Amino acid sequence: MPFLSASNNPWIDDAVEGISGQNIYVDPDVSGGQAIADALSGVVPGDGSIAVVVLPADAARDTPYNTYILEQLKAGASQKTVIVAIGDDLQAASVTIGDDALRIANESESSGGSLQDQLVETVQEISAETPTSPGGDAAVGGAVIPLVIGGVVLVAAAVTAFGLIARRRRRTSPASTDPVPAGIRLRVNRLRELRADYAAVPGSPLAAETAAGIDALASHVEQLFIRLDAKAGEDQSVLAETEYSDKLARLVAALDRDYLLDLLTRPDLWDAPDERIAEVREALSSVTTQIVDNIKQVNARKGLLFQVSLDSLIGRSELRDWERQFKQSSGD
Repeated sequence: MPFLSASNNPWIDDAVEGISGQNIYVDPDVSGGQAIADALSGVVPGDGSIAVVVLPADAARDTPYNTYILEQLKAGASQKTVIVAIGDDLQAASVTIGDDALRIANESESSGGSLQDQLVETVQEISAETPTSPGGDAAVGGAVIPLVIGGVVLVAAAVTAFGLIARRRRRTSPASTDPVPAGIRLRVNRLRELRADYAAVPGSPLAAETAAGIDALASHVEQLFIRLDAKAGEDQSVLAETEYSDKLARLVAALDRDYLLDLLTRPDLWDAPDERIAEVREALSSVTTQIVDNIKQVNARKGLLFQVSLDSLIGRSELRDWERQFKQSSGD
């Protein structure tokens, strides 16, 4: 498969190959791996809907960003949901339940149990959240099962659900469906639109690098607020929203088609184009680095620290105008 050679990471290659024929892959270097695999075999559905991968912490040593391995596994897996443990970092991605998968993984990780317990809980909760297809042979077969057995199953399911409801009450309320605040989500969506514009520029290494940088930034912003929602207090989430609402608005203005993209495709129409391009690229890198630092602070249960300033962008009058227009159009 071309995907395997593209990863340049033997742990990812082995994991993708491992879950291509089964739903559980535990790397041989994982301590207590056999016990983890045995425990997972009792809870991972046999229908091929969920894959679980357990890797040593070293697997993430040279990866470009926090969710790189998860994204590579998701791209290479046939299962719709992928759960991965990298050392003590638990992550999940799902086509069927979206961001709830990562939120469940983060909540299980913060429960204080062993890695084995966290993985089992994550599988159980994601299975409970995953909708089942109505009708079909399973429904017909269920009708002929003796009622007394069905009653026992229903009671067991009710007991399990009762335990899950208490832990997920905050997550499933309408107000908290998306842990990313509405204003931040708007900026993330705009970043992803711009990412496609940069990726479409032919023959420009700078545009391709910028597309990758924008993609990483958008992913990290989501990760920060998802993890804040699961692991930190509301005050930290509000603090992060306040910090990044303006910074992301400035970056969106700087990355927009009328500024950096135009600078890259028509530098002859600008004064000091190299200086302007360097300013935006440095701002993109600095904000991304700070957000990654913030994610690490959340994982370590530390308060958020903000040290990045976008003074160079603020000084450009044309960017101030575009930033103001973006805020007005977004309702800020």
